[in-house]
Amino acid sequence: MARPRPISWLRTHPFVGDGALALLVTGLGLVTLFTAETDPDFIAADALAVVLVVAANAPVVLRRRFPVKVLGAVTLAQFAIHVIGYQGDSWLGVIVALYSVGAGLAPSRRRTTALIGFLVAANTLLLTGLLLDQVDIGNVLGSNVTLPAAFILGDNLRRRRERLADLAERAERAEREQELLARERVNEERSRIARELHDVVAHSVSVMVIQAGAARRQLALDPERAATALEAIESTGREAMNEMRRILGVLRTDDVSDRAPQPSLDAIGDLLASDPSLPTRLQVQGDRPNLPAGIELSAYRVVQEALTNVRKHAGPCERVDISVRYRPEAVEIAVRDDGRGAAQANRPTLGHGLVGMRERVAACGGDLRVGPALGGGWKVEARFPVRPAEVGS
Repeated sequence: MARPRPISWLRTHPFVGDGALALLVTGLGLVTLFTAETDPDFIAADALAVVLVVAANAPVVLRRRFPVKVLGAVTLAQFAIHVIGYQGDSWLGVIVALYSVGAGLAPSRRRTTALIGFLVAANTLLLTGLLLDQVDIGNVLGSNVTLPAAFILGDNLRRRRERLADLAERAERAEREQELLARERVNEERSRIARELHDVVAHSVSVMVIQAGAARRQLALDPERAATALEAIESTGREAMNEMRRILGVLRTDDVSDRAPQPSLDAIGDLLASDPSLPTRLQVQGDRPNLPAGIELSAYRVVQEALTNVRKHAGPCERVDISVRYRPEAVEIAVRDDGRGAAQANRPTLGHGLVGMRERVAACGGDLRVGPALGGGWKVEARFPVRPAEVGS
């Protein structure tokens, strides 16, 4: 067991330390009183002198709780010693009290008043003693240096203590801000993973439900077509499991090399082929540049979610047009169907899919427009701006 350091122990027990300090200065005052050289101009030590010396030093034990009152008490007792004319008077209690006022009180009118009142009274007494030949000029000058120096020393210590406390508070605040920032990043990552899982599950489940219904209807009439539908269900489920495994794998590892590539605009063809029952038509315009992975993934997810909504809400439709237009300043995605999705426009809730699309597009600085199409049906249009510095990155 390590022994406690004395200074650290005294800091945790300030009243004990102040008591020891009061005993020390009181003892030094009594020693000075009884060991001073005999001078006929001074009164010899007696019981009153002992009481006044104790009164001029013992209140130091309360210097932290009542610094101004302690300064007043020890000053009055010390002045009484000086006025009566006892020999060997000591100012140690007053010096400690002045130091305590500077170290214990923040700048205020009360502290300033106490300091000015003390200095005026002390100099009045010293100058009076100088005029009566009881004090020489050296004592006056020395007191005007020693007493303010004690206050300044305490004030500097207080400033240093406040500065250290401020630095500690700033460090603690910075640590809290870092924790909040890390927590915010975790929440953002969870939201991103939730959007990814929603898109994958919603799309894959809707495809499997449609294919399962087709297989059930064709099971007795056309077993070969039913088998084809079941194969599509198996393929879609396997792809969904692989993609969910890839997404959730981000939570289990920090090794980027283990992560599979994210879906991109090149995978839209495979997305459409996964559900041949949906009458889709893809049109690509413009030269395809190398786009940032974030735009690639967000554009792919917008198309995926739009097709999922077509399956859920459009009902029977004859055509679903998907267009991808590459422009020098933007990538434009449009998904239009001729179903009855316009009837969903007045629904009170739009679901998580549309919210996820808006968040994805907004994260890339783009615009999303969703609503009824001219001539019937529903449309989803997204525009992703591309800065020249991003192309080819």
